[in-house]
Amino acid sequence: MVTGVQTCALPICIMAAKILMVGSIMMDLILQMPRIPHPSESLLGTSYSNAGGGKGSNSAVAAAKAGGDVSVCGTLGQDANGEALLGMLKDVGIDVSNLRLKEGANTGMAVIMLEENGMNRLAIYTGANNDTTPASVEEAFKDKEYDALMMQLEIPLESNVRAFELAKERGMITCLDAGPAQDYPIEKFQGITILSPNETETEALVGILPKDDDTCVAACKILHERSNCKYVVLKMGDKGSFIYGEGICQMVPTFKVEAVDPTAAGDCFTGVLVKQYAETGDIVASARYASAAAAISVQHLGAQPSLPSKDAIEAFLAERA
Repeated sequence: MVTGVQTCALPICIMAAKILMVGSIMMDLILQMPRIPHPSESLLGTSYSNAGGGKGSNSAVAAAKAGGDVSVCGTLGQDANGEALLGMLKDVGIDVSNLRLKEGANTGMAVIMLEENGMNRLAIYTGANNDTTPASVEEAFKDKEYDALMMQLEIPLESNVRAFELAKERGMITCLDAGPAQDYPIEKFQGITILSPNETETEALVGILPKDDDTCVAACKILHERSNCKYVVLKMGDKGSFIYGEGICQMVPTFKVEAVDPTAAGDCFTGVLVKQYAETGDIVASARYASAAAAISVQHLGAQPSLPSKDAIEAFLAERA
C-alpha cells in the first residue's frame, strides 16, 4: 500500500511512492575527448564539466524527477563537492535529513571519459561513501514509513544488509542494483523484490554474459536461485531489459534514439522502475516506463542533468503510443 504524497491528475488519483535510497553520492568529472588515450599517451580533450553522480544519487534523483517522494541516506565529505551535491539534491525536492557531511573525509568522485562515438569509461573513488554505517542506516528508518528501498554496491556490504533487513521487516519493496561489477554475496538478500544487474555485472556474479534469450534465462535462473528474489531485471543496454520471475520471462525492448552520453542510463532506469513498480505493482509496464526515461537521458550530456521529469517521460511515451 502506497503511503506517500498524493498527486492527482483527473480522473485518476495516484499516491507518490515514498522511496528511501541507501547508497552512494558522488561528483562526476566529465571529460569529452575524440577517443580514449593509449597507454602513456596524452590526448587533448574537447570539453570538461561537473555534475552530480553516484549510482545511488542518480537513481534517487531519477525517481524524484519522475514524481517519487524520495529520501536519501548516505555520506558526503565536508568539502566543496559535498556542499554542492547537498544543494543539488535539495533542489529536486529530495529529503536529505539522513545525509551526513563528514569532516576529514573526501566526497566520492567518478571520472568519466566520454568518447565522440558515445562510449564512456569510468573510474570511481568511493571516498566518504565508505563511511555510511549500519547505525546511520538505522537512524534513517526511525519514525519513518517508506514504500520502497533502493541499494547499490558503492557503500559497505554491512550497511546494505542492515538496510535490507529493516526494509524486509517492514514489508517494503526492495531493490538491489548490482553495480559496480563484482562478485557480491547476493545470498545475504534472500527474498529481495528486484535484483537488477547489467550485462557485465551479471557476468561478475554468475560467470555468464547475457547476450540473447538463452543466456539471459541461464543467468537469471542462477541469480534467482541464489537470492530467492521476486524478479530479476537484467539491464541490457540498447537491447532493453530482461525480466524473469513470477511466471514472467521476457525482454522488454528499449526505444531507439540517438545516444549522446550513456552515463547513468542504467541508474535512471532503476530509479524510475522502482518508483513505478511501487505505485502500480506491474513490473513489465514499469520496465517500459523506465526504458522511456533512460532513452530520454542518453540524449543529453551528464548523469543527473540528463534525468527526465515525469511530464517529459509521459510526453515521450504519448508520441510513441
